[in-house]
Amino acid sequence: MPPSIPLSLLGLTTLLHSPRDVKLLILARFTRHLAYGLSTLILALYLSALGIPDARIGLFMTLTLAGDVLISLVLTLVADKLGRRRVLVLGAVMMIGSGVVFANGGGFGWLLLAAVVGVISPSGNEIGPFKAVEESTLAHLTPSADRSDVYTWYALLGSTGTACGMMTCGRVVQHLQDVRGWDEVRSYRVIFVGYAALGFVKLCLACALSDKIEVKREGRRGPRGEDEEDQERAMLLPDDETDDAESEAKPKGKWTFFSSLLPDISPESRAIVVNLCVLIGLDAFASGLVAVTWVTYYFKKKFALSDSTLGSIFFVTRIASAISMLIASAIAKRLGNIKASPPSSPSSLPEPCT
Repeated sequence: MPPSIPLSLLGLTTLLHSPRDVKLLILARFTRHLAYGLSTLILALYLSALGIPDARIGLFMTLTLAGDVLISLVLTLVADKLGRRRVLVLGAVMMIGSGVVFANGGGFGWLLLAAVVGVISPSGNEIGPFKAVEESTLAHLTPSADRSDVYTWYALLGSTGTACGMMTCGRVVQHLQDVRGWDEVRSYRVIFVGYAALGFVKLCLACALSDKIEVKREGRRGPRGEDEEDQERAMLLPDDETDDAESEAKPKGKWTFFSSLLPDISPESRAIVVNLCVLIGLDAFASGLVAVTWVTYYFKKKFALSDSTLGSIFFVTRIASAISMLIASAIAKRLGNIKASPPSSPSSLPEPCT
């Protein structure tokens, strides 16, 4: 079998020939998840070491995720208007700020505010506006035939980053406590200094993105002033259906402002998007029941495991998840995304559960 065949099945050929901005976005995800892995392993342990009771730690996790949802909704709705690069830069600055606040400690309220605004991940998975903006940009930059490969490596390197972050966190904390003689709080704060540093790296990557990632609505005008989307609809639908679609697409009266905030999704795609949102929501609900930071907290308290051991355990689980993504990608190429998704996860379209 020629070497190019397995490389093609794994999506490496597509990744190597992808645009520079695609590589930067994937590297930014790896960096961000490396930071998530650092903080997730010791987040609950850090809050407990600060004297916060378990009930308030649970409330902290809930409010953090709820706040992140609201911030993500607002930023993703205005991302194309403000500029995708600006939103990604803003998110990186927020990460730096939250890392600085956690590294310096503070009261429950300040830490909660920093976790919400700065996108601290209690689960080690993707939160905040980054994923939505980045995935839409990847779709914008990548031909449809290559998107499954690009999304696979985008997800794989994210999971790998989380794995590396968790192992690094465990080893660093263990070294600081056993060799340097630091207490828990002091050693945990060093991790959040690293979180802020990775936020700065992500800021540099976001600034390096080109203008090609932006949506240029004025550049999509046809010879008669029609949008390309309208031209495609006219070619695919009869005249009467085209008129109906155009009339439905135009916001009316007081709904103009609210309609402008909603994504421009065709009626044909709307049902698919809703179904996928329900499936992904169920998957996220199940993941929320066993958040990684709570699992590490349980293992630490129940079995008295060292931080280094905890990091190694979750490194292995995340690497296994990353490997499964390559397998899912190869299966999807043969069976299709729909048939390939049930064995792995409902959210594996085209990304397996991370």
